[in-house]
Amino acid sequence: DNQGNTAHKTLKRKMMTKMSSNHLRKNPAALLLSASFCWSLAAALDGNAFENPQSLTDVICGGRPRSACEVELDVPEACATGGLGADPACPIVFFLHGSGGTNNWFARTSGVHDANMIGVYPQGEGGWNTGPKTSNNCHWSEYECTTDPDEGDLIASIIDEIRALGGTGNVYAYGNSNGAALAHRLASNGGTQLPIKGIIVSVTQLLSSPERSGPGTLNYNQPSSSRGTLPVSILSIMGDADGLIPYEGGSSSVFSGDDSFQLMPTMDSMALWASHNGCTGSYQTSEHSSDMGDGTATKFDYTSGCPEGIYVEHYAIHGGGHGAGGAQVDGAKIDVLGFVAKVEGGGGGGPSPSPPTPSPPTSGCENDASWS
Repeated sequence: DNQGNTAHKTLKRKMMTKMSSNHLRKNPAALLLSASFCWSLAAALDGNAFENPQSLTDVICGGRPRSACEVELDVPEACATGGLGADPACPIVFFLHGSGGTNNWFARTSGVHDANMIGVYPQGEGGWNTGPKTSNNCHWSEYECTTDPDEGDLIASIIDEIRALGGTGNVYAYGNSNGAALAHRLASNGGTQLPIKGIIVSVTQLLSSPERSGPGTLNYNQPSSSRGTLPVSILSIMGDADGLIPYEGGSSSVFSGDDSFQLMPTMDSMALWASHNGCTGSYQTSEHSSDMGDGTATKFDYTSGCPEGIYVEHYAIHGGGHGAGGAQVDGAKIDVLGFVAKVEGGGGGGPSPSPPTPSPPTSGCENDASWS
């Protein structure tokens, strides 16, 4: 509770005061103890108030070829280390904005304080480097490039920092449009550096080509068990009349005329994730109402054919466009953090127990006109 946390912090201050510089000079052993104690204070996952996230910007962004880099860390007190009753194993959820978007609103809308999850809100360079960008210095096939944003390394570094602070929970990524493209890529490179447990992706599917693009080694565009890509639960929302990211795949204007970049048909993308996860590939369908498109939606649920703990679900918003990630299904928005909670609860290998439930708005499409 707050009194317990306050007392704990007061005790720390008293101990630090007692370790005066004179005392430390006279006692070398105390100096070592002080250094260890100070490190332990620094390496702590502190909680913060709602709409008042912490900053990891100085730790993460220095030395990177980025001008807009910012990383916010949103930790409910229930997920902090050191507090009474705190649980640093809370799920860690990355919220990834779309092209031209911002991380500024996630602290208000993510819902992590109500869900007792840790939110991470990075800021991209006008978007994420998941395809050809006119702002890049290198061609997308120059994997050794050090002057363009390396998104895989950025996210891996953030995860490393949260682990160093004491956060031990499973890692998830939620993205809309260009943010969903990055979520797909992170999961496609899942492993020791990117231990992605699940992704929630709206209005973007996997690329069919190229195999790799952009700087670094965490730049593969499709999952592969031969590379050690981890199984990953996935919730996908797409509009089947999207004029920017075609539901049936192929090229898109976001790729600036580079035909090397081709999107998979959405159902092929889902089938690939199901196959990678060890699912049979069969799915159950259910029909729902929607507030977008022609007013209907179909849910494709692969989960009953998947291994224990794996959920694979897709909502097709019929007649929906590039804003379909914000659609209501049966009167409620798709519950992003509810899906995380479901995966955390285990199960899988069976149909989803209930339709989506209301959640705070977490998707926005007004900034996604260029996506790339």
